[in-house]
Amino acid sequence: MSADTQPPRSPDDDQQHRLRRLRFATPLERQFQDSYERGARPSRVTMMVMGMLMMSLTPLYDTALLHAPAAFLPVSHLLQFGVQIPTIALALLFTVHPQLLRWSIHATIIATTIVALGLTAQHVIGYQNRFEVPYDFPAMAVAAVLILGRLRFRTVLPWVLLTMGVVTAAQLHFIGQPAIYDVIAAWMLTVIAVIAAYLLEYSARQNWYRGRLLEHLATRDGLTGLPNRRHFDDELHRLVREAVREQRNVAVMVLDVDHFKAYNDRYGHPAGDRCLSVVGDWLSQSMQRPHDFCARIGGEEFAAVWYDANPTVAVRLAEALREGINERARERGIAGAEQVNASGGFAQVIAPSQAVSADRITADLVQRADNALYSAKRAGRGRLVFADSDHYTDLKTGNRIDG
Repeated sequence: MSADTQPPRSPDDDQQHRLRRLRFATPLERQFQDSYERGARPSRVTMMVMGMLMMSLTPLYDTALLHAPAAFLPVSHLLQFGVQIPTIALALLFTVHPQLLRWSIHATIIATTIVALGLTAQHVIGYQNRFEVPYDFPAMAVAAVLILGRLRFRTVLPWVLLTMGVVTAAQLHFIGQPAIYDVIAAWMLTVIAVIAAYLLEYSARQNWYRGRLLEHLATRDGLTGLPNRRHFDDELHRLVREAVREQRNVAVMVLDVDHFKAYNDRYGHPAGDRCLSVVGDWLSQSMQRPHDFCARIGGEEFAAVWYDANPTVAVRLAEALREGINERARERGIAGAEQVNASGGFAQVIAPSQAVSADRITADLVQRADNALYSAKRAGRGRLVFADSDHYTDLKTGNRIDG
């Protein structure tokens, strides 16, 4: 199995440390970021729509309620309707348009920077015209992005510090000492929002990781650690769909440990469990390519899947996998290792037709492999039988076997 498809580990000190640092190992981190970004869209869209709506309403209370000075209104309205609202609308477009979505984070940060600086300019111009524009509006814009924008903390923190630094410098430069308490209050609001953003992402990562862990446990066999039948069915169906779309080959081997009931009766169930664990470990280590995988699909029954393998190579890999079971049992020194062997049934589909449903192709592939396995048992076990259209071939003897 490839690194990208490896399941998450159980919680431990290292994982808790990664959670506190808001950073998983590379494969998991990439998967989390994709999931987090998808979940951020509704909240981010809501924030932007609310921001445009509130800015559109400010002229009403600037003139009707607060009676803003005539010198202030033109500049304020130019900033609002000529710069800030169009910038938010552009960021909204990047967030809702599928082809522009990958730039949503950058567009959101740029839009909020422009909004915060515009609000700072309005505050300074209002102060110069003896009209009070709330000093904390820029900090509120930053806080909104921290909490509602759902931007990853490690991405947004440098921008927050830089933006608030510029806002603070502007207020102190143009207003001077009267702005000191305003600056302190704005930074207190920012710090609270920063802490909230950290805790929100920490909680999101923790819940996502636990969900992944539960999903992992639900699709794993407890004894061998291999994927279980549920995962096998789902993953094989997914690979077949991809094979139909990309015109690739899919090969399946169903494997059964020979005379396992007799083995259990002779050596006991603990030895039987050890035997199955060794088989599972061998299968897991043998699947090296990114899309290949194996699973335990029954008591002593296993399956292996090869994606886009050359038909001849796939057969050779399957036989090497089956033959290696006895050698691995001997290496591990398990009870009765010389008796541990397996029979296998092999089937493959080459560039499957797009006219046939993936469900039907998957079911037929598994059925043919299963039938080939029973043919191998009837032929004396300890062999691999290949299902080819309407007949079965014993790879040990080269003889055809009736299906």
